[in-house]
Amino acid sequence: MRQFVLGLLVAGLLWWAYGPKSAGATDGAGGAPPANAAGTVPLDQILPGEVAPKAPSAAGPLASNAPAQAAALAPADLDELLAHVAQREPAAVAAGWSLLLQARLGQQRNRLAAALEPPGNDFPALLSALGDDNSFLHSAEGRAAATKALTAAMALPDAEAVPAGSRLIGVCLKGRIERGDREQRAFVDEAYRQHMIRVERWLCDPANVTGARTYTVVSGDSLARIASRFRREKVLVEDGTLAVLNRIHNPNALQVDQKIKVPVDPIYAVVEKRSFSMAVYVGDQLLRLYWIGHGTDDRTPVTEFTVAEKQPRPQWTAPDGQVYPYGHPGNILGEYFIKFRHDSYTGFGAHGTPMPETIGTMSSAGCIRMFAADIEDLFKILPRGAKVIVRASESLR
Repeated sequence: MRQFVLGLLVAGLLWWAYGPKSAGATDGAGGAPPANAAGTVPLDQILPGEVAPKAPSAAGPLASNAPAQAAALAPADLDELLAHVAQREPAAVAAGWSLLLQARLGQQRNRLAAALEPPGNDFPALLSALGDDNSFLHSAEGRAAATKALTAAMALPDAEAVPAGSRLIGVCLKGRIERGDREQRAFVDEAYRQHMIRVERWLCDPANVTGARTYTVVSGDSLARIASRFRREKVLVEDGTLAVLNRIHNPNALQVDQKIKVPVDPIYAVVEKRSFSMAVYVGDQLLRLYWIGHGTDDRTPVTEFTVAEKQPRPQWTAPDGQVYPYGHPGNILGEYFIKFRHDSYTGFGAHGTPMPETIGTMSSAGCIRMFAADIEDLFKILPRGAKVIVRASESLR
């Protein structure tokens, strides 16, 4: 009953807040970007130097001198929301961050901003102050609160920092991040950059066998042979997975008696359509984050796929049935194609694109589009049989 009442309250406040909306910013084009050390590419490297400013809207920042667009929010309504915010109920906190963007708040804005202040300085308290979607990313106050949470997470020992960073970045990806949202994407890129330092030190440490088994290399072994052995035991790994998680840069230099970590925690990917992102996890720990593009008119289905095949140098069959071999100018798949399997949906997968400016947009026939460096990285890491979970988490911005 409490959740039902809160839902009605949030719905009513958002109806009040989000009246007529104006159009957002227009997309721009960009060139091919360089990849960073993790093989991933911050999206802002392909965006133009100037992006047209957004017209005032629910997603736009609140100007300090913006006139009220309607009567201010009734104090009793705000009191009701603040009571839920005080309990750190995630939906109420997210609604609070969303409402903070509204010029209609009038004099009530300061009360709401104060209520959204974190209840403490430890990571759990700072995370609880962000809510359950990324509405906080769309205000300066929210990004400041998220920066405090990031600082607290990265101050933890690596064994705790990796799960904490995974949770924080996961919340950042739940909801809308559009192509022109430079500040929002910049925060996520910085959080991921700091997180990856801990990932390399902890999650990819062969001596850290949490959620993993240890294998001792014998004469004649290769990473592919080791991976094949464990796949027969239903442990879904491949040679590239083992190389990344053991910091093996030269797979031809394995030594007899070398200890190899083999993860038994599931490796899977989560696509968040609204933030145009794909995250790869080992158990509940974030290993990789990529910015992506997906289907025109939202045609990429919200479902759960399984990785069926991984095809290097793929040919492409166009929607009209025309087949383009690898290397043909008409072949849009690039160097790699990861084919998804589903009982009801066919033809879906992940691949590179000759049009990197379409990352961050709905522009494909339904497949996941990726930067060339990112699909190469994913091709190594994500094993056949892994799950690819596609979501469309909404935020209240």
